[in-house]
Amino acid sequence: MQSAQGSVLDGGLFLGPADPGGAQAPLRRISLRQEIAEVLSDDLVTGRLPAGTSLTVNETAQRFGVSATPVREALIQLAAQGLLLGGHHRGFQVCRFTWTDFAEIVESRRLLGVPLIGRIARTAPDEAMPVLRTLGDRLDGAHWNGDVSEVALLDRRFFGELGRWSGNRRLADVLAVFRVQAWMYIVPYLRDAPPTASGWGRYRELADRVAARDAEASMALMRDYTSAGRRLARELADAH
Repeated sequence: MQSAQGSVLDGGLFLGPADPGGAQAPLRRISLRQEIAEVLSDDLVTGRLPAGTSLTVNETAQRFGVSATPVREALIQLAAQGLLLGGHHRGFQVCRFTWTDFAEIVESRRLLGVPLIGRIARTAPDEAMPVLRTLGDRLDGAHWNGDVSEVALLDRRFFGELGRWSGNRRLADVLAVFRVQAWMYIVPYLRDAPPTASGWGRYRELADRVAARDAEASMALMRDYTSAGRRLARELADAH
């Protein structure tokens, strides 16, 4: 299957999210259900599937050119993660998050993500660093208004790469879902944001602190990341 984002499934080997010009993620085994869920999650993160959008099994299966079974499984998975509402008997709908939802998501990411980044800084191998630094450079130079698809996908990829070295796949997966939910809330505001809007510009610094095995500095940067995201979202929501 060739997805809209260019991910390729070949005998169960997933070659990672499409990232033109970026470093290739390590190969990992992934099911067809999971690949469909990943592509749809990218669509949620970028706003290609905005809140309230209806999704049916048959239409989604036609989009990907696959049978209904893996699509149904993927949609049920996304519903279980709190990204979609409904069920396969009555169709699915993209969730709409409120400010209260977003604030709770940010708090959860801080409580879970800060200590986890400290562990990653202490244990991540050197082989992880070139990809993180490349992504960090691209994120620091990205724009945060208008079409923010690139920054949303790069942010997801950056923290996804960090999560691979967490030593706790379950916790990394929970944080990945929170990340999708947070972007689902803020992307509509960023599309209408003024050119002066700016997001967090310290991704490369975080990559460098992780590479230096500086757990305390990495944790401080993660706290700053969550605080900056909450502050930006509040400012944009108030101005909307």
